[in-house]
Amino acid sequence: MTGTGTAQAALEVLVVVGTADEAGLRALFADSGASITSCPGTHEAVARLVHKAFDAVVLHVAGARQLESIAKLRARAPDVALLVLAARPDRTLCDLALARGASDALALPGLQPLVLQYALRLAVMGVLRAREQRTQSVSLRTVFDLDAHPVWICDPNTLRFLGANRAATETYGYSEEEFSALSVPDLRPRDVAVGPDLPPAGRTMVGRHRTKDGRELEVESFAERTVLSGRDVLLLRARDVTTERRAMRALEASERRFRDFFEHSTGFIWIHELDGTLLSINPAAAAALGRSVAELLGTPLRDLAPPHLRFLIDQYQQRIARAGEDAGFLRVQNRDGAELVWQYRNRLYTDADGSAYVMGYAQDITAMRAVEQALQLSEQRLRTVADTLPVKIAYVDAQQRFVFANEAFRRAYAAHAPTIVGEDLRSVLGDARYARREPYLGRALAGERVTFEDEEGDGDDYQCVEITFIPETAEKDGSVIGVHAMVQDITSKKREERRLIHLARIDPLTGLMNRAAFHECLDAAIERSREKEWLLSVFYLDVDRFKQVNDTHGHAVGDALIRAFATRLGENVRASDAVARLGGDEFVVVMEGIPDVKRVRTIATKLVMAMSRPFELRSEGLTLAVGASIGVAACKACPLPPAQLVARADAMLYEAKQAGRGTYRLELVAPVSPDQANA
Repeated sequence: MTGTGTAQAALEVLVVVGTADEAGLRALFADSGASITSCPGTHEAVARLVHKAFDAVVLHVAGARQLESIAKLRARAPDVALLVLAARPDRTLCDLALARGASDALALPGLQPLVLQYALRLAVMGVLRAREQRTQSVSLRTVFDLDAHPVWICDPNTLRFLGANRAATETYGYSEEEFSALSVPDLRPRDVAVGPDLPPAGRTMVGRHRTKDGRELEVESFAERTVLSGRDVLLLRARDVTTERRAMRALEASERRFRDFFEHSTGFIWIHELDGTLLSINPAAAAALGRSVAELLGTPLRDLAPPHLRFLIDQYQQRIARAGEDAGFLRVQNRDGAELVWQYRNRLYTDADGSAYVMGYAQDITAMRAVEQALQLSEQRLRTVADTLPVKIAYVDAQQRFVFANEAFRRAYAAHAPTIVGEDLRSVLGDARYARREPYLGRALAGERVTFEDEEGDGDDYQCVEITFIPETAEKDGSVIGVHAMVQDITSKKREERRLIHLARIDPLTGLMNRAAFHECLDAAIERSREKEWLLSVFYLDVDRFKQVNDTHGHAVGDALIRAFATRLGENVRASDAVARLGGDEFVVVMEGIPDVKRVRTIATKLVMAMSRPFELRSEGLTLAVGASIGVAACKACPLPPAQLVARADAMLYEAKQAGRGTYRLELVAPVSPDQANA
């Protein structure tokens, strides 16, 4: 009867004789029809169980120590009925055998064969039932766990969970042991105090459940009573519909918003068939046409256009049918006959049943078109005015690209960039010119209005422009979005300014620097002397006996002598030396960087000798011998202010005149090295 045989089939029985009488044991099975295999001990029995399947094992035990054999036999054959025969009528020994895992235990003395056979068959049937229940339980559990949705087995009276599948533990976060301590009401969200926990019989119910971590789920649940292992139970199945319900609510909200948008939008929305028949139109569009929605439904789209433009509607319908979408401008006519310009964007859609329709959105741009045309006319006028101005006008954006340039600007820079608009500022101006103007442009891009002058070239090529940068800011945040530039040629003005400045700094009689220019020059020379720590010398000259010339020959001859003196003085100094006439017959020379004082003395001697030669005044027909006295003040890294340095040279001039004229005197204003002082 090994396996799943009937109760009346022959049993395969393994008898472990132990200390019993083997013949006596076999006699008990004489009329049972069972196939008996005997072995002396547990070790041999385990070996037999390895090679053959038995329905039952009968184990004879003489005492409690032999009960250890039960564990060995069970380890080898856990699904075999195991009947223990005690060598004496000892209830305690039999109870111990049952506790160790025996299927049944009987006392061998006085045991009747029928009782043994009945007990043996009961034990075998019990093992078979347990095996079937395990198999059924495993199969049920497999089906239970394979369900993709949470399923629970519940007590129908208390609603306590008796079991939960894998989907339930994964979805809700509770282990199966934790579920066993909970009931269906424990899954309610905290804000739900009471309510139906189960759906009506045979129907589903949508409700909310709470997971272990506090998340809320929307679930569709179904409950059904059934019998499991002889017990009435309730099978509860829940399907998570959170995402589905959220999507449904979003869809409903979207449809509601679309209806609201359709009804209340100030834009124009309509739906029409491919042949142009209006299926729907929103109130705003109907109002713009001066008609009601009901009046327009079923109207051909071409009837909305002015008669002379209806062919454009036919062309539109062909385009939308071919391309699936279309955008552009549409001219329509309202009830009063006025033409309106609508800007539209339409798209072709297909219903689930395959029906095609076109949905479109449009805006009335009639007024905007009028404004644009007026603006274009105004811009054209401004451009015409700008092009007639001699001033160069341009506009660059924040990325320094030209957006506008008037005719004068384009003409001036045509060689660099024929188009200009769209070009980069640097490429139009050139690197050198851009480098000079870039700092001012940076200030303008930072929001500052800047006016400056830019000069380039010399002599006849000299050019000067006055440039004004005016930043343009955005209305929203005040950021600079571009810069207006006005460029005016002020070359003539600057030339005149230079001429006037030159005249203001030049002695008109000799063409040398005048007193004001001399003092500016001396200030700079003193600064350089201090920075470079070199020798600075001021030569103060006076024409000897000049008063006698004026008194004898008159001021015209005196002026001629002064001019000749200035010319000879310039011929006997370096081109880098500064020569000035302070007034009357007084001259000064500023010399920088002379190696030493000895060289200064040599120069002073040279000048005295040069001025002692007679001056031939051809215009006057005279030759005059006058000579010059010189006072020299020399210093290294000059510590004196300009006025004091000139005063020292003037004092030396006075000493030279006192010494008899035609000579020089020198003062070392600051300490110098011995080599420099070597005379």
